[in-house]
Amino acid sequence: MPLSAAMVDVFASRSLISANVCNPARLRAGSRTGVERYRAMRVLRHTLLSALAITLLSASAAAAASGGAGLVAPTAPKVIVRASGSAQVFSRTLRKGQHGNDVTILQSWLSDLGLTVSSTGYFGSQTKAAVTRFQLGSHLAPASGAVGTRTAATLQAAVQRKARSGLTAGNSGLTAGSTGLTPAAGLVFPLRPVSAVLPAKTWTLDQGIDISTVGSACGSRVVEVAMAAGTIVQEGISGFGPDAPVLKVSGGPYDGRYIYYGHAAPALVPVGTSVAAGEPIAELGCGDVGISSGPHIEIGVNAPGGTVCCPGYQETSPAFYDVIRGLYKQAGGR
Repeated sequence: MPLSAAMVDVFASRSLISANVCNPARLRAGSRTGVERYRAMRVLRHTLLSALAITLLSASAAAAASGGAGLVAPTAPKVIVRASGSAQVFSRTLRKGQHGNDVTILQSWLSDLGLTVSSTGYFGSQTKAAVTRFQLGSHLAPASGAVGTRTAATLQAAVQRKARSGLTAGNSGLTAGSTGLTPAAGLVFPLRPVSAVLPAKTWTLDQGIDISTVGSACGSRVVEVAMAAGTIVQEGISGFGPDAPVLKVSGGPYDGRYIYYGHAAPALVPVGTSVAAGEPIAELGCGDVGISSGPHIEIGVNAPGGTVCCPGYQETSPAFYDVIRGLYKQAGGR
């Protein structure tokens, strides 16, 4: 653990006092003044050591509160951040003339809501017109065609509502048909027993799908299983805990894709293990594993041709939600 400036100062002070001031040999002269100085220095030294201990304890507590950030450093999703009604959705205000992946995601969201826009990554006249229509329909003023905090949050909430209702449509990158995320034989729901899983209406969309359990059940009471046959290629994901496994799927419509299991602990099989669909690979982590507020799984899949882990915020999760929900019902969930 790197030393903070305060800790360095304490060490320096302690060294100075020990070498130059609170040296019993130098204060042994026997004068009352010398004895008093010696006692005063002992008190000062004790105070400084206490301050050092408090600093170390505070640092340890901070690391624990961050969900083990010392082991797995938290990283924000690319382009966009977790949002609430008042927080930013995109990392900048989007407007005509801009390029970027955030513009592509904006265009995908608009298409999912029936405001069809080509996913070019360029914010042109077509995108501005679609944004303006959305703002007018959502009673957002002024309907400027630019996407600031309020418009982005409102748009995000609308996409989430539609994804949960199973009505996402269109040709955007967030629909099951266009991302290859269609339910298929051989896939299984990632948690067992399904009776320990809260209903789909309680799930939320992030980079993946956040699924909580009845009574915060965790550990050996809720086992995470391979959704498809494949190989465990990684354990430990930034922000998701040091045990979170990543499964590379072999065969079927997901062939070569990566499914991650966030907030798992412990892992039950080592990296390099070939697993069958339904085989236990981890337990659902108890407590705050990684950056979390309690026991749950975040299950997600990378975009076609994307990195091992993880997709951008809601890059694949709206479509994957439909897949997971279908598997949940097939397994007997309600």
